Amino acid sequence: MKFILWFLYKIGIQIGELYIYFGRFFSEKLTLLYQGRRDIWQKLLNFSHQNKKTIWVHCASLGEFEQGRPLIETIKRNHPDTFILLSFYSPSGYEIRKNYEFADLIIYLPADLDVYNQKLIQLIKPSAFIFVKYEFWWNLIRELLENNVKVFLISGVFRENDYFFNPIFKPFKSLLCQYEKIFVQDKLSADVLKSNAVSNYKIVGDTRIDNVIHRSKKAHLPQKIYNYVENKKVIVYGSIWSSDMKVVGHLTGSYPEFVHILAPHDVSHGNIEGIKKILNKKSSDYTDDSWNSNILIINNIGMLSGLYSVAKYAYIGGGYQKGIHNTLEPAVFGIPVFFGPKFKKFNEAVLMIDLEIAFVVDEHDVCSRCIDALESDEIKYKAIKDKSNRFFDENRGATEKIAFDLYPYLT
Repeated sequence: MKFILWFLYKIGIQIGELYIYFGRFFSEKLTLLYQGRRDIWQKLLNFSHQNKKTIWVHCASLGEFEQGRPLIETIKRNHPDTFILLSFYSPSGYEIRKNYEFADLIIYLPADLDVYNQKLIQLIKPSAFIFVKYEFWWNLIRELLENNVKVFLISGVFRENDYFFNPIFKPFKSLLCQYEKIFVQDKLSADVLKSNAVSNYKIVGDTRIDNVIHRSKKAHLPQKIYNYVENKKVIVYGSIWSSDMKVVGHLTGSYPEFVHILAPHDVSHGNIEGIKKILNKKSSDYTDDSWNSNILIINNIGMLSGLYSVAKYAYIGGGYQKGIHNTLEPAVFGIPVFFGPKFKKFNEAVLMIDLEIAFVVDEHDVCSRCIDALESDEIKYKAIKDKSNRFFDENRGATEKIAFDLYPYLT
């Protein structure tokens, strides 16, 4: 059975490779992935870590990177001679962070096949390997362990229905037991691991909280944004999709005296035009020479976390699709946060709802009813800010806890 499982896993990886090879002719994202994977070997042959300790951090995409980022920067600040190699699976992570200054080398991770993994480990010679959150590349994990590389997982979240806890996938679970340490976000994850005979875990919290606290202190926007929102109440709509537009349309119509700043998840020209068509209201693009509307559409990336600093309210997109986007970024500024009903996989969102600093929009007019109540009750609005501040104060520090445990592998 064990042999069959590994055989089927490898076949699945090879099928995925064929999908990328042929799919690149029809997808820009797959083209970037295919080309990026082809380039990694030359990158690795050209690099030299000069016998430094090498820590290899792998993130699936941009969201996982933001969870790993505070740890990477802590390691680099405290141990500047450590060589940091950062790998991504998704172009949405690599293309945005390929020039990240705290990593010494940034690459795509090739397919999870033995021939690639053996070559990678031979070239990189990592002292430790760190997966972030959900990543499990089973062939790579096995190869790392066979080469006596210490493997860690940070910001882990586990649930009882995770496939590798099924007896069929016992060989995969056995690899988890060989990790040096699994750093989990919450007690529920720890309980799940314990009930499945995985004991090498530690509860430390969510590193993203450290990240958003740090970034909030450095939040800055172009002066024309500050001029645009001066003395006005602002709602920022972060990472929105077309499925969020019913809520957005209702709020932009209900509060014409507010400034409404829309930051779509997809900033391509076609998607921006589609959002405008659904909205059917006068609006301005960020790149326009002048803004003569109370609706501003951000048609670039990299500004969203700063925009929350000028908001009185935030609506987070994705809750009517696969799941909400980052709710911590707005919440760190102490503002009420709204999002759609698909949030239950996100621990921080559940906690924020329990604390009544975030609110679920299961009907399009829920937002306006809540905003009306808060606009008429300044004490209640301030209470949300106070509770948000306590939430972040009580949940910070995961990065320091992980870094402390990693210290022996950095010296």
